[in-house]
Amino acid sequence: MKSLHVLPLAGIALAALLLAQATLFAQDAAFATIKLTVAGADLAMAANGASNLRIHLNIGHTPSGKNFSPDFPVLKMQTKPISGAVPGLIQPAFFPSDVSKVVPTGKTIVNTAHHSIFVNCATASSCWGTPNNFLNNLNKSNFLHLADQYTGSTTAGRYTIGTAFNATVTIFPGLSGVPTLGENDILALIHSAASQSGVGYAHLYHIFLPKGVDHCMDGGPCYSPDNPSAFAFCAYHAKTTFLDIGTVYYTVEPFQNVAGCAIPAIPAPPNSVLIDSTASTLSHEVFEAITDPDLNTGFRALNSAPVFGQEIADLCQGPLAVFPINGKNYEVQLEYSNTFHACASTP
Repeated sequence: MKSLHVLPLAGIALAALLLAQATLFAQDAAFATIKLTVAGADLAMAANGASNLRIHLNIGHTPSGKNFSPDFPVLKMQTKPISGAVPGLIQPAFFPSDVSKVVPTGKTIVNTAHHSIFVNCATASSCWGTPNNFLNNLNKSNFLHLADQYTGSTTAGRYTIGTAFNATVTIFPGLSGVPTLGENDILALIHSAASQSGVGYAHLYHIFLPKGVDHCMDGGPCYSPDNPSAFAFCAYHAKTTFLDIGTVYYTVEPFQNVAGCAIPAIPAPPNSVLIDSTASTLSHEVFEAITDPDLNTGFRALNSAPVFGQEIADLCQGPLAVFPINGKNYEVQLEYSNTFHACASTP
């Protein structure tokens, strides 16, 4: 008789688990995608019409990562780090990791629409979890208001969800034989999407690459889990200026559930390793794009030699925490706050 009770309860529990997972992955369904086509004009502009490309890499926890600068091409920053004991600084003084503008007139992104570009995957939930749902929660959260101290605005609703694109592209094998995208491939995608949705600070694009696809800079570092000797970064935020449409701001998030990029599986994250790893990396890039969109004019650590040049997410790449973001728990990294002189989850 006991088994008659155990089996139905187990079945109910399994059904509840499957329903919860279905609900979780269905959350992104509210954000419909439209087809994105990369035309010859996009390829031509990527190859010959893009300039002022600046990239800030999210360096992975990989042996190769320590050999690369986060800034690509490498920046030659003019501001010199202040050495010596912080208490001896002439006021106003900074704690060792506090950030300040590299250029007094440097811009931040006060308001923007997030546009996701999902590459070679028909359903975002099957490849990355729920990135648009996370962006929507982040936009409405107290967590994102941590950036207010840098943007100078506290108005709610400044960040929104824009157009979501679904792109199908041919990806050729790289040197390691694995499908690999180069800089021009990414630029062509960005040009196609930005030509439709807009350019400038009011638009921030996020390219999501599927599992099994590498991405390498021209003559530089790679996201290449299959080739550890070149595997240096997990994601990045960037800007470039196209001759025909102007300046575009964007991030690139390859598949994050790989060693060197994923959050720990133990203890179990509140959603899944895939969902929370994607969310953590995406929040890293969003915060840095907001606070230093033009790369090396916005907020960076300038007063401590060990972390000189790091952006607010770089400073907190180690600490992870589980906390609600618009009422839903995620396990993500914290962000640096000048207010608390520490990594934080609240303003």
